[in-house]
Amino acid sequence: MRFLKLRPGRRWLLRLGAVVLLAAGTAAAIRTAESEWAARHFRAAIDRAYALSVHAGFEVREVMVIGRKRTTREEVRSALGAVAGSPILGVDIRAARTRVEALPWVRQTEVERALPDLLVVRLVERETLAVWDSGRDFAVIDRTGLAIPNLDPRDFSDLPVVRGEGAAAAAPAILATLGQEPDVARRVTGLTFVSGRRWNVHLDWRIEIMLPEESAEAAWARLAQINRERRLLDGDIAHIDMRFDGRMVLRMAGNKTAERS
Repeated sequence: MRFLKLRPGRRWLLRLGAVVLLAAGTAAAIRTAESEWAARHFRAAIDRAYALSVHAGFEVREVMVIGRKRTTREEVRSALGAVAGSPILGVDIRAARTRVEALPWVRQTEVERALPDLLVVRLVERETLAVWDSGRDFAVIDRTGLAIPNLDPRDFSDLPVVRGEGAAAAAPAILATLGQEPDVARRVTGLTFVSGRRWNVHLDWRIEIMLPEESAEAAWARLAQINRERRLLDGDIAHIDMRFDGRMVLRMAGNKTAERS
């Protein structure tokens, strides 16, 4: 059972102490009785203790949600399952946390009591990374490569599309690499995972960059440097092959090929 710091006021401590002592005494008395009788009456005794706690002021009156951006307050309240006026000591914190973390946008949460009457929910929400084309359908994935349920990928046209077997799981690493060169990374519209080993990166829906299996980070940095110096990517280029050490093979939109060292 997790508690935040009690709100000021010694009377709450006194009331809480009385409730705890009564509940503990009731439970101890029942456990010393015959087990069949205890099984029939234990729940009723606990319910009476909870009713007493509500009478003493330990009831849910307010829910504070921290860290919420995409998750609605109503979704959190519903997932908690604690209605106004219910015993705050009777809230199953672990079960409530599990239900909140099942919400589509929630990655992690903490649920705590701030006695006598406040539940505090701290959320860490998932962040969108890309749209994954599995070959069968499309899904929005987060920064761990997992699909976020109940989202329409058409609402996320600003995200790059990743394709290929294993692409969703591998996408966080390659997009982190590309992000080290933000001027070029912001032009990425798609990525294709080739044979589970390397990536083809698509810029502006018109330029394909073939990155090497090894040293993809160095190749990407080199491309960004050349683009800063010569505005390479603003030219009439359709294809850049960077799989060869020290060489860059360009194919122009008119299907002409050039090589740059």
